[in-house]
Amino acid sequence: MVDIISVCGLCICAVLICKATEKYSGEQAVLLAIAVSAVILLTVFSAVPKITGSINELMDKTQLDGSYVSVIFKALGICYLTQFACDICRDCGENAVATAAEIAGKVELIIISLPLFESLINLTAVIIS
Repeated sequence: MVDIISVCGLCICAVLICKATEKYSGEQAVLLAIAVSAVILLTVFSAVPKITGSINELMDKTQLDGSYVSVIFKALGICYLTQFACDICRDCGENAVATAAEIAGKVELIIISLPLFESLINLTAVIIS
């Protein structure tokens, strides 16, 4: 709970500083926004090992294939990274670049999910026959 309060406080302070300096130096405001975003991402990523440990324990108990969880985590990473890049591009006024990044992220999601689709089709074929 304390982490999210700190993150939200940092965000609000950064936005206020960005808005105050935007008139005088728009480049510095964008750099500050990017720096604060990077700090927040690093803070959030510090919790990832705890999450993956818990999920791995659950997967061990259920005897399911760990590759499914791996694909899900990769997909989440792609989504978060793509959204982060797109938001920065849009903040800089580069909507075309943001759209290209979104398309690249969607294509990458399809590529990493192909093994899941293959498993699903094989399972369906086994059930049908």
